[in-house]
Amino acid sequence: MKKLIKSCYFLIIMLIIYVPIATMIFLSFNSGRNVDDFTDFSFKWYKYLIEYSPFIKSITVSLFVAMISTVISIIIGVMACYGLTRIRKRTANRWVRVANIPLINADVITAVSLMIIFVLAGIKFGIVTLIAAHVSFNVPYVIVTVLPFMNRIDKNLIDASRDLGGTQRQTFFKVILPILLPSIITATAISFAMSFDDFIISYFTGGDQTNVSTFIYTAKKITPYINAFGTILVVTIVLIILIWNAIQITTQSIKENKLKIKNGTYKLKEKSNLEKKIIYYKKCIETKSQIIVSLNLFYWFKYKFLQLQYKRLSNKNLNTKISKLEWKKEILLEKINSDRKAQSVLAKYEAKKEQIISKNKNKKIQNFDLLIQSIDKKIVKFQQKVDLIQEQKIESQKAIEQLQKDIEIYKEDLSKEKNPNKKLTDWYNAKINELNAQIIILKEGKNNYKLKQTIDKLGELKNKIENRMLSKYNDLQVWKRKVKKIVSFGHRFDTKESSNNLSIKKEQLIENKINKYTSLIETTQLKLDRLENKVSNKKEKYFPEVISEEVVVKNNIWIKRNWRKILMSTSVLAAFSLFTTAYILNNSYDLIIGNWGSYIAPGVIEGFEKQEGIKINYQQYDSNESLYNKTYTFDYDIMVPSEYMVKKLAEEDKLQKIDYNCIKKVNKPGVEEKGACQFESIEQKDYKDSNGVTAYTIMDGLQNILDKTKINVDESILDYSVNWFWGDVRMAFNIGTDDGNPRTELINFMKERDLFLNSNEEEDPFKWEINPEKLSWNILWEAADAGFDLKLNEDPKNVFMYAFEKMYGLVDVNSTEESEKQNSAQKEEKIDAAAVEISKLLNHSNVGLYGDNIMDAVHAKNYDIAVIYNGDLIWATAPDFSSDDDDDDTSSDEQATINKIDEEDEWVYTTLSATPQFKHDDFKEGTNVWSDNLVFSKTNKNLELSYKFINYMNDYDIQKKQVEEATAAVLSEELKDEIIGNDENKEGWGDPWTQWYEPITQNAKPFGFDKKWDNYLVDKFNQIISTKH
Repeated sequence: MKKLIKSCYFLIIMLIIYVPIATMIFLSFNSGRNVDDFTDFSFKWYKYLIEYSPFIKSITVSLFVAMISTVISIIIGVMACYGLTRIRKRTANRWVRVANIPLINADVITAVSLMIIFVLAGIKFGIVTLIAAHVSFNVPYVIVTVLPFMNRIDKNLIDASRDLGGTQRQTFFKVILPILLPSIITATAISFAMSFDDFIISYFTGGDQTNVSTFIYTAKKITPYINAFGTILVVTIVLIILIWNAIQITTQSIKENKLKIKNGTYKLKEKSNLEKKIIYYKKCIETKSQIIVSLNLFYWFKYKFLQLQYKRLSNKNLNTKISKLEWKKEILLEKINSDRKAQSVLAKYEAKKEQIISKNKNKKIQNFDLLIQSIDKKIVKFQQKVDLIQEQKIESQKAIEQLQKDIEIYKEDLSKEKNPNKKLTDWYNAKINELNAQIIILKEGKNNYKLKQTIDKLGELKNKIENRMLSKYNDLQVWKRKVKKIVSFGHRFDTKESSNNLSIKKEQLIENKINKYTSLIETTQLKLDRLENKVSNKKEKYFPEVISEEVVVKNNIWIKRNWRKILMSTSVLAAFSLFTTAYILNNSYDLIIGNWGSYIAPGVIEGFEKQEGIKINYQQYDSNESLYNKTYTFDYDIMVPSEYMVKKLAEEDKLQKIDYNCIKKVNKPGVEEKGACQFESIEQKDYKDSNGVTAYTIMDGLQNILDKTKINVDESILDYSVNWFWGDVRMAFNIGTDDGNPRTELINFMKERDLFLNSNEEEDPFKWEINPEKLSWNILWEAADAGFDLKLNEDPKNVFMYAFEKMYGLVDVNSTEESEKQNSAQKEEKIDAAAVEISKLLNHSNVGLYGDNIMDAVHAKNYDIAVIYNGDLIWATAPDFSSDDDDDDTSSDEQATINKIDEEDEWVYTTLSATPQFKHDDFKEGTNVWSDNLVFSKTNKNLELSYKFINYMNDYDIQKKQVEEATAAVLSEELKDEIIGNDENKEGWGDPWTQWYEPITQNAKPFGFDKKWDNYLVDKFNQIISTKH
């Protein structure tokens, strides 16, 4: 049972470790976007990974930083270990404790500390700070790994090196370093893995350098190309381990073979088999007979079964009875010898005491009293044991006398019996024999008697087994003769009547057999000669003989002795050169862009780089606040912040105004004709795209939203930015199950609130529409009370918007419109009141807050009501979309998958969505419409290239790729018409794009910005979250 529990425990641990890895590998071949279902087998995401240059560049950064920091850490760590072994142990232990601080310290504390040091030192954040930070946490791992090996080095080896005239440098490189090599390799692997995998410290100190972990963390959506990258990483690690093990096994095999060659046992078994074959073939020719094998399966089964039985009997270890008796015999011998030894040791110490006393009479011995005292203690100890043995003997003698008296009594009682029957006589005799046996045990000693009994049993058992073995051996020989018969060459003719014709055939057969075996002897002898030559050559290679004192065989060539070191050094230098070259080629930048994760389609950056012949440093961030903090440590050329962060940066004079004369692909609202651009290369270029259109119009709804964000009172956000993506916050209702059945409970809940425009019972409920004028944010509170599963966007400002809208018709308290302006007291009052309502909502156990993983929940239909961005809702519910331009690149398998999804898709018909437009007496509810906008930093070093990038990104085909990648709306009115089907020449992209692509701007507003009250709101939000169960 214990073994079963241990095995199950180990199995569970293995499952916990390897099941997620296996799942990741399996899902990396999924052609779909979501992780909760497997659509079809495809290498789509591996292709995506290769084409996604920002991610490939992050891999290059990770490899380069890991390699450089590992080399530096190994050098510093090994030198530190060498130094620590040359100072006092107490001092060394103190320094080791100091070095171990980064190991026990939280990574975030280390990261913040390093960031502060770099800021105070005035060091620009980038590759230098990143490598320095990685070295700081890698060195302790090197010390922890190498120092124990350093402490175990025999000091005599170092002394011997010095005695032979070796300098400190020679001693280190030729004695110490080879001993430390295994630990250095281990430390290198640990350091490289820790550096490659690091996120927190890299996030704080990386500056313009984004490694893999940071890139993945800042991605808005975890798309399956991450699984493809993980699979490649796992396969690489497995291959490295297999190659390393193969090298180790080969090396060990070579060493064993060398030892066998030296001892003369190399290929001995193979050689012996060949010699046996030759002897057999010769014997066949001499006796004119051969062994033939029986084809009777029963004979073979019986023969093999007897072989196994005989082998089992021959193996002493398989006989548990013999093993137990042998073990018992050894224990008894040990006890007997211990008793005898006690007496001899006692006599030895007594004699030694007398000898010391006699010597002391002639000449005073130093520490005489201490010696006598020590010997007396030992004498007392062994005397007690001897006395105990004597007492046992006396007690045994008394017991023997008592038993003899009892025997006499039994004999006397038996003699007094008159005509005793056989039963009574046997009883007395049995008692007398039993007492005699006890007397024998007491006379011989209990242990001696048990030993004698054990030896007798052991002998009997061995004789029994030997007899069985002999019997089995005889049976085995009998059956062996049945399965392997010895017959003459002409045995087929022996039973037939003799005639001249048969005699001739028999002689001919015998001659053929002799020729056959003669040929076999020659062939086998040839194999044996080759084998002996091979062994001889290897022996000559590894252990050459010196012919004379003047001749030295030069077999120990330097390259042969050091080929491993040469190979390792060459590999390291090649990897260093490769990664350094790749890093340098990918870090000679002409333009630095900061953007949200998953906000650029694969191939877009590469296309612009190829078009202009330049390099782009593309950085990702995960929040506006993160971007804002990075502006203090790093200078971007282009950024894509949200509307309220554009306002903040512009009012802090960190942005440049946009010259729309240089943006040929976008028409600024209110400007009928563009002027001349200051850059001639832009002015002279023809920007007509595949549609024959030069400039596109900003969507009316987007323009209205952007105009609501004022900068310095009289300026618009359009003066400082060009829109990248925009969208709204909306509700989604899951009214259908996976198998397409309506969810009546939620439908009835919505009917009670009159939320449907058309709710004809005869019609498919999935084709109903929600009446936004009947929909209020208050339904979240009602649904939570009713026990429905609510999945809400976790952004603090969005969460408070739910309450602001239902209570005041505001998205926040930072509005700059005259009718909605609030003083400080009003802002605090409204935030506090909203916090009370939000607390009531979030205290329900059926209400959850989600980040980007809300898309997975919506896709899996694991919700009743969700609050989600319209772009994320499209991502979660739409089938994989392929534009007309990509049809030629779509494989038949992928196209079949897409068609299958189109036929079977039920998302569009089971998910209903709308934005609240409920009208109160004094206000009307709405929602937040967000926009992320491209801006130029004040420190922009290449304005001409920046304007070219804007024009490139607003090309119709590029905008289409962007929409497909991020499923968010762009500024182009023309592209919107194509997607939702307003363009007469194009069919549109179908549901859900048609329904939800264009954000709802009616009564919608963007978030404002007020540092004080935004921080106050976030504090309130954190207080609510901390008390949520």
